[in-house]
This record gives sequence, C-alpha cells and structure tokens, in this order.
Amino acid sequence: MNPSTANIALLIKASLNTAIRLLPIALYTGSAMSSFVFSDFRGTLLFIGFMINEFIAMGYRMISNATSNPQCALVRTENGHFSLASPVPQTIGFFCAFTLMKMYREGQFQPLTFFAVILLMVIAIWSSTNIGCMSPIDGVLATCVGLLLGCGYYIIIEDYYNRDYVVSKEMNTADLTYDDVFFKL
Repeated sequence: MNPSTANIALLIKASLNTAIRLLPIALYTGSAMSSFVFSDFRGTLLFIGFMINEFIAMGYRMISNATSNPQCALVRTENGHFSLASPVPQTIGFFCAFTLMKMYREGQFQPLTFFAVILLMVIAIWSSTNIGCMSPIDGVLATCVGLLLGCGYYIIIEDYYNRDYVVSKEMNTADLTYDDVFFKL
C-alpha cells in the first residue's frame, strides 16, 4: 500500500471513529429537537428513554466504583477527560432495539432501516474496540444491555408512542363534563 492510500484509510477510520463517538450526543439532540421544535411526543419519550439509559449506567458505575476509560472520552484535555456514563455501544443498542421493536410491534418490516441499525451496532462495537475503549466482548455485552433496556422501555411506553398522543388525549377529554374529567383522573 502506498503512503497516500494509507493516509486516506487512516483518515476514513479516524472520521468513522469520531462520528461513532459523537453519535449518542447526536441522538440525544435529535430526539430533544424533535420534541421541542416539532412538538412530536415520540421525541419526548425517546429522549426520556435515553436519559433513563444514562442514569442506569451512571448508577451501575457508582455502585461498582468503576472508573471511566480515557480512551472512551468525548473530550480530553491535559487535566482530564469527559465521557458519558453509558458506553457508546449501549446507547446505540438502546436506540436500535427501540427502532426494531417499533417495526416489530407495528408489523411493518423496513429492510433499509433494519440493516442500517444492525450495521450501526456492528460499527459501534468495532469502533469502541478499535480506539481501545473496550474489548470486543465488552462491546457486545454493552450492546446487549442496551438492546434489553431499549426493548423493555418500548414495551412499557408503546401505548403512548404516538406522534400526537397529547393532542388526541385532549380531544377525548374535550367532550366530557367536569364530573367526568374529575372521575377520569
């Protein structure tokens, strides 16, 4: 391999690792913006799920007194580093499970979405191994934890996972009298 080809390969690998490392922030921001800007209730539920995933990972780190690996950091300085509580493969696994459960429960298989999220999980595991953040087995296990949390969370909130759940709920209660609304609570 000549030097220019090696440089291009290293640039592609570094860009892919950076994109995967920043993907959780992009998912959090996207779900929050969907919620706030477009008034999509599904974005709110997904953002709440992401935060629950982070709090579960943070609780596990606090209980086990685990230290964060500087290789997993989003930002590094000379004095320290900042990393999210949830490993990247766990967050990606959560998102993928949520997306796959939505497809399964709606009975609509979308091949492009299916293969994209599976590829995303594989790339997240590869990337975390490649940068020295975790071993391949740790990456697979973190992804499995994210898959379990994502499936469980979707099962819990699937009845509320509608674009206009709040509006449809208000329209159903608009016809009721005061007594009906009081006893409905």
